[in-house]
Amino acid sequence: MVLGFITWIPSVALSIRENLWLVALADTLIFCIILGLFLKPNISYTFRAMSIPIISYCLGMILILTLGPFGAGPVWLFFVPILTGVLLGSRPASWALVINGVTVAGIGILIQLNLTDLLSQFNVKVWSLATHNSWEKWGVICFNFILLNILATLSVTTILKGLHNSLQQSAISDKKHRQIFENILDVYFETTLDGIILEVSPSVTQFSGYSQKELKGQSLDTIYKTSGERENIVKQLIAAGHIQNHEICLAHKTGQIRTCSVNAKLILDETKNPERIIGIFRDITDQKAMIKKEKDLEERLNRSRKMEALGLLAGGVAHDLNNVLSGIVTYPELLLMDLPEESPMAKSLGIIQASGLRAAEIVQDLLTLSRRGVVTRKAVDLNEIVEQFLKTPEYEKILSFHPHVSVKANLSAAFPFVKGSAVHLQKTIMNLIANAAEAQPDGGTINISTANHHLDKPVRGYDRVQPGNYVVLSVKDQGMGIDPEDINRIFEPFFTKKVMGRSGTGLGMAVVWGTIQDHDAYIDVVSHKDSGSRFDLYFPVTDDKIKSPPDGTHLKALMGNKKKILIVDDVASQRQIAKILLERLGYEALSLASGEAAIEYLESNQDKRPSSPVVFPKTIGSKKTWNWGRVSI
Repeated sequence: MVLGFITWIPSVALSIRENLWLVALADTLIFCIILGLFLKPNISYTFRAMSIPIISYCLGMILILTLGPFGAGPVWLFFVPILTGVLLGSRPASWALVINGVTVAGIGILIQLNLTDLLSQFNVKVWSLATHNSWEKWGVICFNFILLNILATLSVTTILKGLHNSLQQSAISDKKHRQIFENILDVYFETTLDGIILEVSPSVTQFSGYSQKELKGQSLDTIYKTSGERENIVKQLIAAGHIQNHEICLAHKTGQIRTCSVNAKLILDETKNPERIIGIFRDITDQKAMIKKEKDLEERLNRSRKMEALGLLAGGVAHDLNNVLSGIVTYPELLLMDLPEESPMAKSLGIIQASGLRAAEIVQDLLTLSRRGVVTRKAVDLNEIVEQFLKTPEYEKILSFHPHVSVKANLSAAFPFVKGSAVHLQKTIMNLIANAAEAQPDGGTINISTANHHLDKPVRGYDRVQPGNYVVLSVKDQGMGIDPEDINRIFEPFFTKKVMGRSGTGLGMAVVWGTIQDHDAYIDVVSHKDSGSRFDLYFPVTDDKIKSPPDGTHLKALMGNKKKILIVDDVASQRQIAKILLERLGYEALSLASGEAAIEYLESNQDKRPSSPVVFPKTIGSKKTWNWGRVSI
């Protein structure tokens, strides 16, 4: 705008002095139009870009017609295709060159045919440059030349500067994207529809074991675990255009299988036909393992809560049943003591007592399930417990029910000492062997073994076994195995797939679970359909020494010889049973219903205090144990 204004002043002044009003008017009009194009903001770029070359062409033609071919006109024409190319591109610039060629040819025809004189009637002095006002004319020509020279230079240098800046930005962007491409943790890939790898990020090496160079140009089938999986993905891409979080399994170079999540998109060519596939692989193997671990922990927690709730229920039921069974078991025994052996009532009482003892065993199982059964824990030899069980009538009874089943023992634990209850451990062994025998209806071998194991890190099984030193008791069968959907329920009370009423009480495996919990031990179950099951019990090793069992006490040592005993129990039937038993042993027994009543009795009978300790009975299973202790007043 500034340069145009400087050029416009001498041009208009000279045109007026030369009486070239057409030139002065054209210069002024063109300058105003350019100012309007420059200052008015809502004009489109295309209109501006087309207007400038047209104005330049018109101005060049006016100057040629007025000042001749040796004035500023050819310079303006020269500038037209350059400006057109800068603003509109190569194709419009080519048309501008054609127009310039036609214009030059037209002027040549005018000169050849002497038609330029026709313009003299418009006071246009064609080709007159030389004589008067030559300095002014030269000045106008120079101003036009400098103006066009500056504009052309600015245009070209602006384009080159813009191109340079674009190249710099492109280099920065390319470097940034290259850094992202080379350091991305996921695997970026581009493939053809046939699965040929066009591009893949370097992270594929860590992911698959193959280098970037090894995979480029190769088929995706190189890393796919199963053939045909790629075709399924391509079908989904063609149908939907993209896939998200699609899980596939890819093979590492070492043969290890990795689970991946794929996000991919179908790229179309200019004709809207599928051209290639781009996408990202993400290794989710560890993530899947973590989810599975969390699920397993949640299942264990729910299983533990369920067993705890069932245990509380079982404990409450067992407590009430104990009070009922104490009379059923004790009174037949007392009656049998008074009856002769040939009495017809003896057999019936024996049946009642046997039924009561059987019910008492069920109650003991319930107490074990409720984790109230293990009263004392001491160091025991697990090898010896297994050997003792293999000599018991219970073991012989199991084999009599399953004559085609044999048992092999391999007790190789060099340090088989654990802290626990020999009775409950033996019952656990009995339940495992009975369960293994029932799992082999057509016969087979049961292997029972012990071994020492040291664990440096946790072992994930049915339970999560913590690090430490263990004696592992294993019972393995060759039976039908356990269904995967049932394996988490096998320790639930009364859960069975067997015929009800033919396989015990339904508490066998629940007792095993309760015993394991009471002994701070762990259990692992490995089972396969039609190939058997193995139960591994991890008992912590103890350094405690095994104590020799005390000598048995003869019945005569328990006789009371008229000593006085005070019995305190809130259940009347329990007081009565205890009183009868103690009187049979030769004691003078007095029973009261509460501790407060006992203290009141002793306070009011200072001279009649019992010579023996006061007895407080405590019920364990179907048997009575007695806590002896003197009352302090």
